[in-house]
Amino acid sequence: MKPYIYYIALMLFVVGSFDSSAQRKELKAAESYFDKDEYYFALENFIAAQEAGVQLDLNQKKKVARCYYYLNDVDKSWELFSELQDDLTGNDVFLYASATHKIGFYEGAIELYEKARKEGENPVQINELIKSCQWAMKNDQLLDYRVNPSIIGTFGQSFGIAYYKNGVVYSSAESDNNKKNLDKQGRSFLNLYYSDIKDGEIEDAKKLFSKNLVFPFHVGAISFTSDYKTMYFTKVVRIKGGSNVLKIFSVEFDGDDWVNETELSINSNKFDCAHPAISRDNKYLYFVSNKEGGYGGKDLYVAEIKGKNQFGKVENMGREINTFGDEMFPVINPDNKLYFSSDGHYGFGGLDIFSAEYINGKWTNVKNILRPFNSNYDDFGYVIDPSNPNRGFLSSANFGDHKAEYIFTVRPAKIDNNSDDVAPIMGLEMLKPGPIIPEPVISDTIPETLPVVEPVVEPVVEPVIEPVPKESVSFVSIVTSSLNNQAIEGVTVIIKDVNGGTIVGQIITGNDGFVNIPIPTEYTGEFQEFEIEISKGSEYKPKKMIVNIQEFADLKRNGFVLTPVFNDVVLDDISGMVIPYVGNEITTDGYKILDQLATYLLNNPNIVVKLNGHTDARGNRFNNLDQSQSISETAEKYLESKGINGDQLIPRGYGERYLVNRCQRGKYCDNEQHLENRRIEVVVWNK
Repeated sequence: MKPYIYYIALMLFVVGSFDSSAQRKELKAAESYFDKDEYYFALENFIAAQEAGVQLDLNQKKKVARCYYYLNDVDKSWELFSELQDDLTGNDVFLYASATHKIGFYEGAIELYEKARKEGENPVQINELIKSCQWAMKNDQLLDYRVNPSIIGTFGQSFGIAYYKNGVVYSSAESDNNKKNLDKQGRSFLNLYYSDIKDGEIEDAKKLFSKNLVFPFHVGAISFTSDYKTMYFTKVVRIKGGSNVLKIFSVEFDGDDWVNETELSINSNKFDCAHPAISRDNKYLYFVSNKEGGYGGKDLYVAEIKGKNQFGKVENMGREINTFGDEMFPVINPDNKLYFSSDGHYGFGGLDIFSAEYINGKWTNVKNILRPFNSNYDDFGYVIDPSNPNRGFLSSANFGDHKAEYIFTVRPAKIDNNSDDVAPIMGLEMLKPGPIIPEPVISDTIPETLPVVEPVVEPVVEPVIEPVPKESVSFVSIVTSSLNNQAIEGVTVIIKDVNGGTIVGQIITGNDGFVNIPIPTEYTGEFQEFEIEISKGSEYKPKKMIVNIQEFADLKRNGFVLTPVFNDVVLDDISGMVIPYVGNEITTDGYKILDQLATYLLNNPNIVVKLNGHTDARGNRFNNLDQSQSISETAEKYLESKGINGDQLIPRGYGERYLVNRCQRGKYCDNEQHLENRRIEVVVWNK
C-alpha cells in the first residue's frame, strides 16, 4: 500500500471511530436520562443521536414517543405512537390511547382503551376512561363565553394566577432565552410577578412581586388571606440526596415587603405538598399531595388552620372529589365554590376544570364546567374576579403548538356594561356581601353538619338596553408553519382598514410567533372590517384575507398557518408541496404535483416523506379522520405505481385538526374556501 493511501485510510478510520463514539455517547446519555425520568434531556440526546446519523431501534423510538408524552407534547407523542401502533404493547398502548383521548379523537381512544385492557391495564380505570370519552362526545357544545389568551407571557408554563389588591400575581420566567437554568421539563425556572388590572384587563407591564421571594428553583401556585397580609405559596426544595420535593410556605407582609418565610408543618421530605388554597374565611387550608393512602396519583386534602403554622388533622377530601387520576390546583372562589382540575373525572382530555359545592357538611355535586373553559388539553387554575363575577382567568395549553401553558382571560360573550345586573360568569347568582358559607371541618370531633347561611339574592331587574361603550381591542394570534406546526419568527403581519386602506397596525413576530396588535378606538365598530396581510419574504406563501372584527376571537383560537414555498432543487422545500383533492379524488393539478414528487423520490431513494391528509370541517369529525387517511393512502398507491418504494412513504390522516383558514365549524364559508382545507401536505420525514 502506498504511504499516502495508508494515511488516508488511517484518518478515515479515526474519524469514523470518533463519530461512532460520539453517537454511542449520545445514546448512552439519552438512556441514562430516560431511566431517571428526565425526559427533556433524554429527548435532546435521542434527537442529537439521530442528527448524527444513528438509526434508532424500535425500543428507542418508543422511548422518544414516551418522552414527548411525559413532556406533555400531546400532538407529537400521538403522531409517533401512530407510526408505531402495530408494534405497541403493554403500557405503550395505554399511552397511545391517552394521547388519542387528549387530541379529541374519542372513538379511536375507546378502541385503544379496549386494547389496553387486554394488555393488562387496570380494568376499572379503563372503564372510567371509556365512559369519559363517551361523555365528551355528548357534551361537545360551547357555552356562551369567551376564553382567550391574555397578554401575559409566562414563557412555557403556568402555575396559575391570583388576584391581589388592584392587580394579579402569577409565576413567570424573565424570558424564554435562558437555556442554562432549566428544570427536568426543559423549562426556565419561574418567579413571582405582578401586573396591574385596568378596566378588567391586565396591563402589559409586569414587575417582580418581591425581591425576598426570588429562589433558585420554581415558585408559584399562591393563595392570599382575605386581608392580603399572609400569602401561601409552593416552592421546589432540594433535599438531602439530591432529589426534589414540593413544599408549601407562608410569608407575611410587613408594610414594605414579604418577610418571615415559614415552612408549613404539614410538609414532609417523603411526599409533595403543593397548590395551597385558603378558604374565604381564612380558617381552612386546601392543598394537593401525593402522600400514601390517597385514591390516585395526586389528591386534594384539607386542614383546619388553628394558629400560626398550627394545623388540625390533615384529611383527604374523599372519593367524591378525588379519583384514580390527579386532582390539582384547588381554588375557593368568591361564589364559595371549590374549583379544581382533574384528569380522573369525566372530561375532554388532559386536566379539566371542575366545580364542587359545600352541602350538608361536605363537598359534593362535582361538575365539569364544560367548553370553552375546558379543552382537549390541560386547563386549570380558574379564578373569578372578586370585584366582578363576570370576569376571571384560567391557565391552559390550548394555544399554539399546545406544548406551553398560557394565562387566558374569561368573560361572557355578551356583556351589557351599563347594567349592574348582568349575567354572572358560569350562571352564578349575584350575591350581596354577607356571611361566608362555612368551610368543611373533616375530623371526628366536628359535628355532622355545619350551618349554611343562605345567600341573599338580588331581585331580578330588567336591564335598560343602552349602547355598549367601546372597549379596548387587540388582535391576538399566532403564526405557525404547515411543515411542522412550529411558530414562525420574523413574519410581518399588517392590518388595514378595508374601506380606506389605512394601516391600522403591524408587527413582526418574535421566536414564539405571537401576534398582539392594539386596535385604535376609531376602528372598533361592530361592523368594522380589516384586510390582514401575513408574509415572510420568499420563504413562505403570503396570505391575505378580509375579516370582520367579530372574527378576532376565532382567529385567536385557530391562528395562521403559512406554507413554505416549494423549490424542487432544495431538499427541505419538498415539504412545501400541497396536493389538492375534491371529494375522494385527487385533482388533475394534484396528480401533476405527485408526478413531480415521484421524479424526485426516484432520484433520491434515501428520502422518506409523510403524506399528511387533511379535510375541511364539514360532516362527521371521525369520518373526516378516516377520509383523510384514505386520501393519503390513495396518494401513496399512485406514487408506488410510478415505481416509488413503499418504504419511502408514510401516509397519515389528521382529519380537520389543521385548518389553513378560518372555516372552522359554525363559520360560514363558501365551497371554494372549504376546499382549501382538503389537501395532502408532503413533509420530509427522514434523509
